[in-house]
Amino acid sequence: MTTTRTRRVVQLAFVLLALYAGLGLTLGWTRGVERFCPFGGVETLWALLTQQSFTCATGALNLSLMVALLASTLVLRKAFCSWICPVGTVSEWLAALSRRLPKRWRRSRLDAGVVEPPRRVDRGLRGIRIAVLAAILVATAVTAELIFRPFDPYYVLFSLHGHDVAWWSYPLVAGLLAVAVLVPMAWCRYLCPLGAVLWPTSRIGLLRVRRDGGRCNSCGGCDKACPHGLEVASLPIVRSGECTLCLECVDACSTRGALQLAPPGAGTPPVRGWLIPALLAAAILVALPGARLLAFPSYEHAFAEGPAGARVELTVAGVKCVDTAELAARQLDGVDGVIDVVAYAADGRLDIGYDPSLTSVEAIVEAIEAPAWDEASESFLFGRFDVQDPPVPETP
Repeated sequence: MTTTRTRRVVQLAFVLLALYAGLGLTLGWTRGVERFCPFGGVETLWALLTQQSFTCATGALNLSLMVALLASTLVLRKAFCSWICPVGTVSEWLAALSRRLPKRWRRSRLDAGVVEPPRRVDRGLRGIRIAVLAAILVATAVTAELIFRPFDPYYVLFSLHGHDVAWWSYPLVAGLLAVAVLVPMAWCRYLCPLGAVLWPTSRIGLLRVRRDGGRCNSCGGCDKACPHGLEVASLPIVRSGECTLCLECVDACSTRGALQLAPPGAGTPPVRGWLIPALLAAAILVALPGARLLAFPSYEHAFAEGPAGARVELTVAGVKCVDTAELAARQLDGVDGVIDVVAYAADGRLDIGYDPSLTSVEAIVEAIEAPAWDEASESFLFGRFDVQDPPVPETP
């Protein structure tokens, strides 16, 4: 199997996983797609630095995935974008579609049949994503909400009408995707805020595509194959921070060995393409358990003074963000014996301290699942919270 085919399999697998996560939120199987998005780790940084808590529905997994992703770019550059990111995959599918449009519908400077902006214009347009990133971070810090949700192609496409997705989100994202049919990878190249975050470390990434000038026949196939419009045929080594190590250029090369994946430096031996998905998988496997080490509370409240005689951890359906975590915690207000509650909204977890001589786990569960008073609508919300498999309390 060629590297390109391997990558297609990996891409499809992550698209299906994203769809499963989105559908799972609707059917109660999973907690949705945004908890697996590393950009959430960027959005919540201000809250972590200033309040030692997570923003809205972000959590430790977002942060650990972001740390793992940044670390991986030091070796793999922006390989995440071309191997894992579902939006990157959809963008590639649309770029492939554009090459199959009837010629009378196309205007092109390249044989591939897509609109490729001039190099100088392309470089200027890439700066837009920095402004997008800055706007998102400022708006998130001011509102303490994930303000980017209704604009985010990943969330709109794969959350299956998740929280904050508006009716206008769909034509907006459809327009972005339509542009990607005409200009290859338009979202990824010019608008994606995560791409702006990854660029600095990707620029110094260890693995690079290297060209052997003695073997290259200057056919130009690599330039046409590059989804991001990078100049490969004229460079001894691709140093651009935009390189995603998709290796389309390597597979498109008409001369075997003219293009190879290798660390920088003359004489360094090339490496096989399978190393990319292997290292990405290793980064994910480290990030998943690593989330526990970064588990800051989303919300916490003390109802009474003194130490808790026992603690119980409950997984509560309906706890999805800071606001719903606070609402669930308020359900325990007035319950004798409840000492404190610590909420981890992204996981839907409430860690509750209580005095077992005054209350019980059963009473706590009953209080959480009781009708919740909503101040906004000034009415009771029935079935707002559902405790999943209440555990037996443990005494520390």
